[in-house]
Amino acid sequence: MEVKFEEEQKRAAVYDDGKLIGRCVYEDKGDHWIITTTKVDPAYGGQGLGRKLVDTVASAARENGARLRATCSYAAKVLTKPGYEDLR
Repeated sequence: MEVKFEEEQKRAAVYDDGKLIGRCVYEDKGDHWIITTTKVDPAYGGQGLGRKLVDTVASAARENGARLRATCSYAAKVLTKPGYEDLR
């Protein structure tokens, strides 16, 4: 499986043999980004892919100097954990 940051599509995506199996979509509001959707194919559940997707968007936000928020409940929960304080 391969996780990619796809800036032009405003998302992080995970592929299994070229097939899109998950994504974390965000809106770019300039100085802050808002994660609106985190979704992984249920057949791939329990592998930590949702967290990897959120982490990929978080890394890109850091590189761009953007704060990170979430309207997606999964991402909102992840962002309350230790290690994301600099993005709040």
